Amino acid sequence: MRKETAQEWRIIMKGFGLDGKLFKGMTKAGDFLILALITFIFCIPVVTIGASLTAAFYSGMKLVKDEENYVFKDFIKSFKENFLQGLIVEIILAAAGLLLFLDIRACAYWAFTGSGSMIGTIFMYAIVGCAIVWAGVVLYAFAMLSRYDDKALRILKNSLILCVHHLPQTIVMMIATYGLMIFSYQYFTAYIITIPLVLYIDSFIFTRIFKSLENTNEQRAQEAAEEKKAAAGLAEKNAAENISENIVENITENTVENTAGIEETDFTGDDSADKTNGMD
Repeated sequence: MRKETAQEWRIIMKGFGLDGKLFKGMTKAGDFLILALITFIFCIPVVTIGASLTAAFYSGMKLVKDEENYVFKDFIKSFKENFLQGLIVEIILAAAGLLLFLDIRACAYWAFTGSGSMIGTIFMYAIVGCAIVWAGVVLYAFAMLSRYDDKALRILKNSLILCVHHLPQTIVMMIATYGLMIFSYQYFTAYIITIPLVLYIDSFIFTRIFKSLENTNEQRAQEAAEEKKAAAGLAEKNAAENISENIVENITENTVENTAGIEETDFTGDDSADKTNGMD
C-alpha cells in the first residue's frame, strides 16, 4: 500500500513539475493572455488593426504548434513585415463592410416602410448572407496573411475559397469569435478571458486547415514529380526501342543487299567453257 501510494504521489507531483502538462498548460495560457494584451494595445490606433491581427495569428499559431516562441518578439516581427499588406486588406474589408451595412439599412427601411416590402425583404436577406460571408473572410484573411507572403487581392480571393471549402470550421470559428465578442461587449471585463480564448480557438483551427492544405500541395507536387519521372522513363524506353528497331532494320537491309549481290554474280562462264571444250 505504501509503495502504491508513493508511486501515485510521484505521478501527481510529476504533473506539477516543469515538464508536466499542468505547468505547460498554464504557461501557454499566460502566453495567450500576453498576446491578447499586446494585440489590444496595437489595435488602438485603428489603422494598425490589420497588421495587429496578422501578427496575433502568427504568434498564436506558433504557440499552438509548441514551436520555440517569444510572443512579443514574434509579434513585432510579423507586425513590421505585414504592415502594408495588412493595412490594404483592412481598408478593403472595412470598405466592403461599410457598404454592406449601409445596404442592409437601406433594404430594412425599404422592407418595413410598406412600399415594396417583399422585394426589400428579399434584398435584405441576400445582403445579410453576403455580410455573413464577409465576416468569415475577415477571419481567414489575416490568418492567411500571417502564413503566406502574397498580395492583398489574392489573399482575399483565397480566403473566400477557404471560407466556403472549410465551412464546418468556419461556422465554429464564427460562433466562437463573434459570439464571445458580443458577450464581452455586455461584460467588458470578460475581454480578459474571451480575447485569449478566441485567439487560441482560431489559431488551433487555422493550424490544422493550413497543415492539411500544405500536405495536399506537397502530395500533388510529389505525384507530379513521379508522373514526370515516369514519362521520362517511358521516353527513354521508347528511344531505346527505336534505336533497337533501327539496328534490326539496318542489319536486315544489309543482309538483303548482300544476298542480292550474291544472286547477281555470274557463275556460268567457266561451265560454258568446259562444255564447249568437251564438244570439241
